[in-house]
Amino acid sequence: MLIACETNERKENLIGIWESYETHHSKAVLIFYKDSVITEYLGGGMHTNSKWDIDEEKIYFKNVRLKDTVLKKNINYEYKLNETEDTLFIKVEGGKEDDYSKMKKVLTNPFDAKY
Repeated sequence: MLIACETNERKENLIGIWESYETHHSKAVLIFYKDSVITEYLGGGMHTNSKWDIDEEKIYFKNVRLKDTVLKKNINYEYKLNETEDTLFIKVEGGKEDDYSKMKKVLTNPFDAKY
């Protein structure tokens, strides 16, 4: 029961819209919902959706889809939230140390996509 509560709290901390703000990558947006996540990039012209889960160290994307095509069965990300839980540091598991994204929690999607 304790594990389920911790997982739910971790998920709750991420639910919402996250916008990347570093300059070494093009802008990306993650929109976390309870059981799914949308990833937007290329100026909002490209987006994928997937199921997701989380533990204390990683975020797990499952069945990453572009329209009706599964692009990846699984993508795992290492992550860390700052103390105020409004900045997310995320990188692909096993990726290069400098291949990360810093994301801030925002109220609106900067690509202004409608779903």
